[in-house]
Amino acid sequence: MLFALGFALAAAPHAFAQSPNQVSQLKISVWPEYDQPTVLVMFDGTLADATNLPRSVSVLIPSSANLRVTTYTNADGTFAPEQSSQPANLNDGWTRVTFSIKTAQYHVEYYDNLLRGAPDKSMDYTYKADAPIDQAILEIQQPFKATNFLITPPMSTTRTDADGFKYFSANYANIAAGQTITAQVKYTKSDPALSIAALPTSPAPIATLAPAPATVPASNAATSVFLLVAAVVVGLVAVIGFFLYQQRSRELAPAAASRGRSRRRAERANGARAAAAYCTQCGHGLSSEDVFCPRCGTKRRVM
Repeated sequence: MLFALGFALAAAPHAFAQSPNQVSQLKISVWPEYDQPTVLVMFDGTLADATNLPRSVSVLIPSSANLRVTTYTNADGTFAPEQSSQPANLNDGWTRVTFSIKTAQYHVEYYDNLLRGAPDKSMDYTYKADAPIDQAILEIQQPFKATNFLITPPMSTTRTDADGFKYFSANYANIAAGQTITAQVKYTKSDPALSIAALPTSPAPIATLAPAPATVPASNAATSVFLLVAAVVVGLVAVIGFFLYQQRSRELAPAAASRGRSRRRAERANGARAAAAYCTQCGHGLSSEDVFCPRCGTKRRVM
């Protein structure tokens, strides 16, 4: 008896200890035929332990589902960029999806082809908890133009959002890991239009007329005309001067070149006349003071 009591007391802390993956609040949103002719499912969960961050979190989705988004909610309420996920098929109809979060709130989206029949349609939805959940709410959106909308078990709480969509919801508490939540939905809908088509479109931009040109006073107009004429005259003078300069340069260039050639020829002639004698070896001109030839070094021969 004492042994059994001691064992129970020893096991009690483990039985009541909080799971590290425990969720304090979870919202499950199920939207049939919203933006695809299938069912959009979204999880918005808040971890009970918000101290061990960043960390990994896991959720279960049907193995037939098409996973689209895994992310977390920033402090300002916006979603962070999509986080990479690691899916693991459990081979029991469920896949465990694990991803990293930096805040205690996570967000998951997936599509699943759960609808059957037309125009009378039915859907069997099942959620399976991967970790204990303190409080959960299942909310189902009525599709656009759907009639005879019926949910089993009945959901008494309803709301209508600003866009006119109607929602049915049910609350659940103390959900254990592995426990399921189910709902069967039936409705009639022959219109193939998706619910997103009912959203109001952005208003067309208001056309604005171009402002009329401002009226210029007569005095300002006269001043503008005078400045324009002056600018044209200055420009013409500059262009004419440039062409005259170019023409003069072309006329003077041959004369200058001729004078240069004449000057070089005169210098050579003057150098030849200045030579008093020539080297008997190489013929280079020698001045009266040269004893040796400055070109080849031969000693000057005295005649």
